[in-house]
Amino acid sequence: MSTSTPPVKLFYTRCGAATASALAIRKNWLQQAFAGPGTELHSLRDSDSLAVRNAHYHHQQSGLFREGGNIPPIWAKGSGQDTVVVGITWLDEYQGILTRADSGIREIADLKGKRLGVPLHNNAVIDFQRGAAQHGFATALTLAGLSPDDATFVDLQAPSYDSEDGPRKIREERPDVAIEALENGSVDAIFLRFARGYRLSQDPRFHQLININELQDPLLRVNNGTPRPITVDRLFLEQHPELVVRYLAVLLRTAEWAAAHHEEVVQLLIPEDRNATPAEVLGSHGPDVHLSFTPKLTPEYIEGLTVQKNFLRDWGYLKADFEVSDWIVSGPLEQAQQLVAREKADAAA
Repeated sequence: MSTSTPPVKLFYTRCGAATASALAIRKNWLQQAFAGPGTELHSLRDSDSLAVRNAHYHHQQSGLFREGGNIPPIWAKGSGQDTVVVGITWLDEYQGILTRADSGIREIADLKGKRLGVPLHNNAVIDFQRGAAQHGFATALTLAGLSPDDATFVDLQAPSYDSEDGPRKIREERPDVAIEALENGSVDAIFLRFARGYRLSQDPRFHQLININELQDPLLRVNNGTPRPITVDRLFLEQHPELVVRYLAVLLRTAEWAAAHHEEVVQLLIPEDRNATPAEVLGSHGPDVHLSFTPKLTPEYIEGLTVQKNFLRDWGYLKADFEVSDWIVSGPLEQAQQLVAREKADAAA
């Protein structure tokens, strides 16, 4: 009597940000790629289990593919999770430091002795927003010949969300604690990202000291959102290498489509940036946003990930240090590239 083999369960997750995975999900290509017999594709967000949903941060769910901000996967790796990086994307995003327009603070050097607001989410699995703000300030201060010790970092108590078992609740729109603190004078400067940050940089109430995204050196632009690793647990890769290749092939095809569909890409990214306008999406990510979704494992991308890992190590986020080069597994991406190339050759024949 034969017994059927249960399907392999895969989970996908991605940050609320511009990623190849986000585009593939919105176009339904990722779902279609794993809709056949033998696989079941699940979204972490759809789980009623808080522990499963929190795998977006701690990566303890086997079969999970994650593409997005790099602080959680680096932290998870440093905490002992045996994950691997099978691809990296690099999509620059707005990273601005803002002051009040009436503060008299006009340049980064003026931040010496000033109060810099950083969010503090006490109940977060990993407070990646805090890490991003700290890195943004540290980068800017260094450019002005200052160090973090030359300013005062002020903790801004920030609310947590999605903290209970049961269906995931829609995140309520709440006032940003950093913006509130800047407006009421509790701090002198704040760090903001994404289209929302770009929008506020255009607000006459505020003055932009720097947009880190405009720096020419890509390693100076490294932060939580740049670069973005694509990770999966090592055991799943060893047991189901063909599924990892299939997943990456979807992202490669998505990136190729995106490169030829600028306007549609911008429209698809609007919900990811909290319903920003097209102009704000472009202001945040730049006019070539549609060319930024191809997974790669180039030395430059790997070096960017190393820079971020070292920052998190130096600022006390990691339980243990590790070599990023040991975290990289290049075979699946190479096979996915070959698969997509064969498909194109067959279609042209």
